This record gives sequence, C-alpha cells and structure tokens, in this order.
Amino acid sequence: MIRRAQEYLGTTFIVPDLNQPTWRLNRQAFVLYALARSGSPVVARTTTLFENRDRLDYYSKAFLALTLNLIDPSDNTRTDTLLSDLFNGAVVSATGTHWEEAQDDYWNWNTDTRTTAIVLDALVKLRPDSELIPNVVRWLMIARKADAWETTQETAWSVMALTDWMVITGELNPAYDYSASLNGETLTEGSATSENVRDSIDLQVQVADLLKDQANELVIGRTEGAGVLYYTAHLRVFLPVPEIEPLNRGIIVERRYTAPGSDTPLTEARVGDLINVRLTIIAPNDLHYAVIEDPIPAGTEGVNPNLATEQQIGTQPGLVADDPLSQGWGWWWFSNIEFRDEKIVLYSTYLPAGTYEYQYSIRAGLPGTYNVIPVVGYEFYLPEVYGRSAGSTFTILPAE
Repeated sequence: MIRRAQEYLGTTFIVPDLNQPTWRLNRQAFVLYALARSGSPVVARTTTLFENRDRLDYYSKAFLALTLNLIDPSDNTRTDTLLSDLFNGAVVSATGTHWEEAQDDYWNWNTDTRTTAIVLDALVKLRPDSELIPNVVRWLMIARKADAWETTQETAWSVMALTDWMVITGELNPAYDYSASLNGETLTEGSATSENVRDSIDLQVQVADLLKDQANELVIGRTEGAGVLYYTAHLRVFLPVPEIEPLNRGIIVERRYTAPGSDTPLTEARVGDLINVRLTIIAPNDLHYAVIEDPIPAGTEGVNPNLATEQQIGTQPGLVADDPLSQGWGWWWFSNIEFRDEKIVLYSTYLPAGTYEYQYSIRAGLPGTYNVIPVVGYEFYLPEVYGRSAGSTFTILPAE
C-alpha cells in the first residue's frame, strides 16, 4: 500500500517555474516530505525546489528542511539556509512566537496556526536547543480553543509537534527543584514531579513593596533534571491620567469624541448632549483573545444601541440593514461587546491583522472636568502585547 501511494505521488510532480502558483510549489514540498518520510526520497526534485525556495511559504520551507535532513542528515548547508529564513520570519513577543504567511493557501488547508505548528516540528527535530521553541509552544497552547484548535489540520500538526517536543524534553516527567526570589527574599520553592506537572503557581507582589531607587532583582532558578520550567513576569503600574502617553507594543488604539455627524474632536460638551465615541484599533499582526477596554468618563453614561432605555447593560450591537457601518468597520470580528457602567469592553477570539473601527454614544450628565482614562488593548493570555491611547480631560458644562 505504501509503495502504491509513493507511485501515485510520483505522478503529481510539477516543474517549479515562475508560471506555477505558490500553492502548487507548497504542495510539492509536502509531497517530497511525504516521500522522504516513507523511505523513497526524490533528491533531484528536492534540490530543484530548494533553488526556488524564495517562492515558498514558511510551512513549506519547514517541510523542505525536514526533507533535506531525511535525505542527508550530515549536510547542513541547505538546511541551515531554510532555518535561517524561518528564524527571520518569526513574529516574536516577550512570551510568544509564531509565524504569519504573506498569503492564504486555501488549496492546502493552511493557516498561520498550522504554519506555526509545522515550523515548531521542524525546529524540534533540527534545532531542539533553539531558544524560540518554548515561546512557540506557549503561543500554540494559547491559540487552542478548549481541547482543540480551529481546524483539524491545525489540531493534527499541533499535536504532532507538541508530542515531539515533550518526548525530547521529558516534559511530563520532570525531575528538578525550582525557586523564585525577589530582592533576595524567597517567593516560592519546590520540586517538579510527574504528580504536579500540570499545576501552576501564581505569585503577586505589590508595587509599594518594590525598591524605588534601584533595580529590583527577580531570580528564577531550577536545578538539573528532565522537564521544562515555564514562567511569565509582568509589571503593572498606574500613572496620573494627564501624564499618560500613547503606547504601541503590538496593538495601536485611538479614541476620539465628536458631535453626532461631525469628525471634529471634542474636549467639552453640555449636560444632555449626545457624544459620539470612535475607537480605532490597528493590529499589525494577527491577535488571539484580544481585549479592548474603553473607560467611560465620569459624568457621562453609555448609550446602548440595543435598548430603548439608556441605563441598562447589554451586549453586541446588531447590524443595521440600511446602514451596516453605523457602528464602524470590522467590529463584527469582536464576538462580544459589553456595555458596563464604567467602560465598554470588546472581545475577539481571533482578530486578523488590519484596521478596525467601532462607534458608540455616551450622554453628558453631570457638570465638571473629568480625567479620561486611556483606552487599552491587549491579548488576554499575552498581556505584553499591548497598546493604549493618551490620557486626557473632558469638561461637561451646565445645560443652557
């Protein structure tokens, strides 16, 4: 049966010239990998495809690197070139690493999550000591929905890659001691075993307890032994609102107050006035489990587009048939939009790279000058992917 399958795949080859679409080149990379993996490599066609590697997607470069390694594990020249391309294409944050293709390859059922899983498998087999791998593993686990990923292809390749990683690291059978200390004081210590490998430890230290005039030293250590120790550290501080500057660490967010039907920014209104709020969200890269929080200024209240009365709380505005962009552009990617007493919160399980706009209304209710806390955006499981607008003030004048 295997021989007959190999013979069939041999009839599917193409000449990788400029007339061939990228998806056909990608498919040939997978076919060559399947043949090499089953013990029937095609050296000449593999070499030819390597010469056309610039047209391959990242996942196909990973397949090609694996194929070349199966053909001759001692020849690293071509393999190193392909791995260098993969390293250069990685989208890296403090605690997550993944790959994003320049185009969608629907013909081969590919997605960016599938690409990341296939690249992970290549790194595990060819560069198991790469510092990228733990953060790729972390990203794949976050991209998961419940016990599976978005598609069966994503799930299959993720499970295979993660399994290969766990075999190499002995991750499910750890045998090491760990500790964490801050400025010389022990925060936690213990031993990692197969019985507690799935347990996590959450530690918090108040900002008031940190050193003010010198660097704070956080030391996380472990002894020799099987298994991998994962950790994440975040610092969260609060600044006076008027001093806060815009910040872009993977998400760009902007907020403007305008009068209904106008694009001129407002910094004041009168009691009873309706104020249009326009949020602009720019995602340079695809985001998973994105959250946008927009605090409502004190002295105003949110106007829910779903409800006849303004004081109640609701979710997800409906699409207006005669004006589908009345709430902005792309807001439908946010699976849930909550109108709370103090803020509007937008949630998106998956937010593709792009620019989005959401509009809603607030009504001025109480005279005064109020601090306007910045709108913030972040990935729920990777909060260092973050962005905020500037802090400001807003004045509500008495009704005329």
